[in-house]
This record gives sequence, structure tokens and C-alpha cells, in this order.
Amino acid sequence: MTKIWMPEIQSDDSPLYLSITKALAEDISSGKLQRDMRLPTHRELAYQMNVALGTITRAYIEAEKRGLIRSEGRRGTFVGKAKQDRSLLAQLTNVGSRMINFSHNHPSYADDPDILPVLKELAQSAASQRLLEYPPSPGFPDHREAGARWLAELGYHADPDSIIITGGSQHAFNIIIGGVTNREDILLTDIYTYPGMKAVAELYGIHLLGVNFDKEGMMPDAIETLCNQKSVRALYLNPTLHNPTSIIYSEQRRKEIAELAIKYDFLIFEDEILRPLVDNPPPFASDFAPDRSFVMMSASKTIAAGLRVGYLTAPPKYRQLVIDSLQTSILSIAPLCAEILTRWINDGTAAKVIARRKKEMISRQKAAIKIMGRYDILTNTNSQHIWLNLPDIWTGSQFAFEAYRRGVALTPSEIFAVRRDLPSNAVRISLASVANIEIMKQGLQIIASILEGTPLQDSATV
Repeated sequence: MTKIWMPEIQSDDSPLYLSITKALAEDISSGKLQRDMRLPTHRELAYQMNVALGTITRAYIEAEKRGLIRSEGRRGTFVGKAKQDRSLLAQLTNVGSRMINFSHNHPSYADDPDILPVLKELAQSAASQRLLEYPPSPGFPDHREAGARWLAELGYHADPDSIIITGGSQHAFNIIIGGVTNREDILLTDIYTYPGMKAVAELYGIHLLGVNFDKEGMMPDAIETLCNQKSVRALYLNPTLHNPTSIIYSEQRRKEIAELAIKYDFLIFEDEILRPLVDNPPPFASDFAPDRSFVMMSASKTIAAGLRVGYLTAPPKYRQLVIDSLQTSILSIAPLCAEILTRWINDGTAAKVIARRKKEMISRQKAAIKIMGRYDILTNTNSQHIWLNLPDIWTGSQFAFEAYRRGVALTPSEIFAVRRDLPSNAVRISLASVANIEIMKQGLQIIASILEGTPLQDSATV
């Protein structure tokens, strides 16, 4: 049998897994272990050292966290960081078909509308030829009217002339930030927030400050404290089925935030992308401060993600600035996709698809609660995800790596955290994108087994 690497354990009071990690670091530093050398599998090393398999797994997780080693799935574990310094998020989201993937907050494509009928209608309509022309930058008038109609159904009444067609909410973030903020401006958001907003803020040089929250949303006194300390330009609000925690802001909390926006003269960027999944949600926060509020809505999570069509409203004072920003980014949105969404809104297809998604998510949440309900979770009956608070022995990254080794992809709390001093022992479990409810249950059982301390069973995943 080929001799495998064995750590030289120093006699101290450290947990054994940390002693193994330390020995690994010393052997790499001394040159005993060279970059790209293959390390023994978890089972091989556990057998040679006569220790529990879980001890080796924790040691390798800690070593990978420190950048000492990298896991390449079935190929094995190797000395050195991943090539090109791959981020944790990239590793977790670029998963193979063997994975049960809870890392993407994507809608179930099985519930997507049938696109063939609308394409046949377009092929038979002489008016469809206009869709090959340059549209006005905010979009064709009838497309904006459909957006206003959908927003009205969701409780927000906007003049169609105030609607701007965007390439989804992510594009809306970009053109708002590009249009009405300057580098070094301060933007408030939840302490855990949508990573897409973090990316846009970084791109434009905007400083994000995280606001503490309770079950009703961002806490007004925390907002006011920051406003008294800093010159705040805007606040990003994701108040209905908040990503990642699933909180629904109360009406009172939305009103208090709007009142603070007026008092301290900051703007509100309200992202209501998941609002269609909730029956009778509270009013928009923007209703309480319309002259300083931007509302973003998109078809991506509730109708069809691939259309890449969204709707943005901007106060009259800022509308042209946002349109100028849109023109700089993409001139205008492809009208063909906007036409498809317009027809689906007008003929009731969109409402039927949303109703199917609601029903599916209620079923998935009920099944998920049966498995995960005994743990420390935040969720909602209509939510597409679960926020799992972990025991103190885990960080989000460690837990996500352990789940990954067992064939399940999760998103750790570090991806969402705005502040570096935040506790990082949580993960988001996205339920919607898994192929079916039975596979979802299998994945949740694996997560539960990790929480219960059940050791790994399948050597192919280590």
C-alpha cells in the first residue's frame, strides 16, 4: 500500500481537528507537502489515524477555509487554494447535476407558462413587426400600461407614464444607483441583504451600512441612529418575503421607515419582487413617501425568469436621471420579451402562473416544516426559501461545505452579510428551484442529519 500523508500531532489542549489542521499548515510551510499534491481521502486518513471520520472532515473543512487545501469533488483533495482563487459562492453555485441544489433562489421552471401559444399569436400578428424597431427608452406605451396594471393589482397605483421597463430587478438596481447616487454615498439596508445589491453598490463605490432587524423588519431606532451619525442618501428595502430571511415587514414598520425618509431626506429603493406570492400583503412603503420612493417589480421570480423584464417607477424629480442611466446601460429593453409579458398580463396567463407558484410553495413549505420545524428557522408559508440559524459549532461556510460534501448545495450567511462583525452561523435554503418536492425532502433530510451529527455514509462525497 502506498504511504499516505500522516500529520504529526503536537500534544496540547486543542481539539484534534484543529491539531490536524495545524500539522497540515506546518507541513505545507516546510515544503513537506507541495502544491497540487493529492491528500488522503477522509476515510483513508481516519482509518490510518484510528479517529472518527467526522474529525477528519472538520479538519479538512477548516484547512480549506484557511486556503491551505482545495476539494475537487471526486478527484480528491489537493494542497493549495483553488485556481483563480474561486469564491465560496462560485464553488457552491457551480454544482453538477448530482447535487441537490438549494443555493439558487430560482422559481420552479416546471411552473413556467407555455410559451408556444403567445409565439404563435405574435407570428400571426402584423403589428408584431414593430417589435424589431428601437422602442422609446422607457418602453412602448402599451408595455408600460401593462406594468402599471400589474402593479395596481399588487396594490401600487402608478401612472403608466411613470413606468420604466427594465431588464429585471438587477438591472433596475443598476440604473437607479447609476442615476441618482454618487460615489461614496451611503445606502442603508438590512444587515443580511440580497447579494445583487451588494455587487451593484461595490461597482458604483457606494457604502452599505447594515441595519439591525426584528420580526417586523429593519428597526426604526437603528435607522435613526445611523442617520444622526451619517449623511444617508438612500435605503434599500426588500419588505415582502425578504431575501434571505423571509420576513414580511408590517404596515406600521413600512410607515415608520417612510416617515424617517422624509425626516432625514433620504430616498427609498423598494424591491417587491416576491410580493405577488403573498395574499393581501401590507401596503407598499412607497405609498407613505411617494415623492422620494422608487418601486421595483420583476417577472423573474413569479412568472418567467428568462424573460428578463421588470418594471420600475421613479418620482418625477428623478425620472429623467434614471432614463438617462438606462440609455447609458442598454438604450432600451428588447421589446419582444416585454410584449410577451404584456400579453400574459393582459390575458390572465400571468395571474394563473402566479397562482400555481403560490400553491406549489405552500406545499413545499408544509413538507419542509415537517423536517426542519424543530430547528431554529425563519420562513413564511409562501416563501421560496428558509433561513436556518445554526448551532454555534458551525459557521455558515463550514456548514455549506459539509452539506456540499454530502451532495447538497446551500448559500451561507456570509454571502448576505453587510457587516463583517455579524454572526455568520446561518444558511439560506432555497426550496423553489429543486426539481420536485421528493428531491427537496431528500435534501432537507441530509441537512437535518448534519444538524443531528450523523456521520457521512457515502465515501464518494468526501
